[in-house]
Amino acid sequence: MSVLHGALIALLVAVFGWFFRDRLIEASFFFALSVVSAVLVYRVVSQSERAFNVMLWALFLTFLTLTSLEESLAVPAAGPWFLGFIVGSIAGGYVWHGPRAGTEFKQPNRRQADGSFSGGRRLAAINAVCALALLGIGTAQLFLLSPTVAVVSVLAAAVLAGWVLFRFPPPLQVRNGLILIVPVVWFALAFVGGATDQMALPHAWGYGIVAGILIGGRYWSGPRMGEPRPPFSGPGKRRRRRRRPRSKQQTQKHEQPVAGTFMSSRTKRLKLSGKKS
Repeated sequence: MSVLHGALIALLVAVFGWFFRDRLIEASFFFALSVVSAVLVYRVVSQSERAFNVMLWALFLTFLTLTSLEESLAVPAAGPWFLGFIVGSIAGGYVWHGPRAGTEFKQPNRRQADGSFSGGRRLAAINAVCALALLGIGTAQLFLLSPTVAVVSVLAAAVLAGWVLFRFPPPLQVRNGLILIVPVVWFALAFVGGATDQMALPHAWGYGIVAGILIGGRYWSGPRMGEPRPPFSGPGKRRRRRRRPRSKQQTQKHEQPVAGTFMSSRTKRLKLSGKKS
């Protein structure tokens, strides 16, 4: 299986070299950066499930941002980033040596018996670095595309909205419903940004909301440092089935001796005593 994955990576690298052969040096920067980012997300960031999911969306959001930036950069960026993301996902998402070669790479399960997740300084550092990276990219694209007051306000409002949503979370079903509104707002801001020549509007919303989720969804101090804040998606603690109390009839039937067994043993004893006499 690992041979198949290696062949697929070789094919994608060949496709990249063929399509961007005229600007290979410039395109290689974005391709290599995307590969490294995807590998780090799958191998390191995946220790935190929430950060892993957020960063996968952020990598796709970066592809959309580079699509808007290609004209101003005057270099191929979005295509190399997309191909690099696929290559990095394959390289980081599978085991390449040992007895588990070819299988999906998985981090140890950090879920505890009560349904919560373990924490620690390492997880806190991973989430902090991811949040800072998202804020940095969101600010950089803001200045490259359209550094206006409206875009800065959207970025700040998005960070605040993501922080509030996970710092003071409503019930899980309500929170998940509110998360579904995020892409709707992104498309609305993309329409407004295109009409007002402020292409950074939707991207500022995207980077801000995911950075706010990471900041608000984690304990940053105290004995629970590094732990994610509840509620959590997925199965929690398994409930034990309660045994139904037996009815009186079932209890009497269970306690009543079997007449046939009693009589047969008594008959045997009488026969044995008759033979002895």
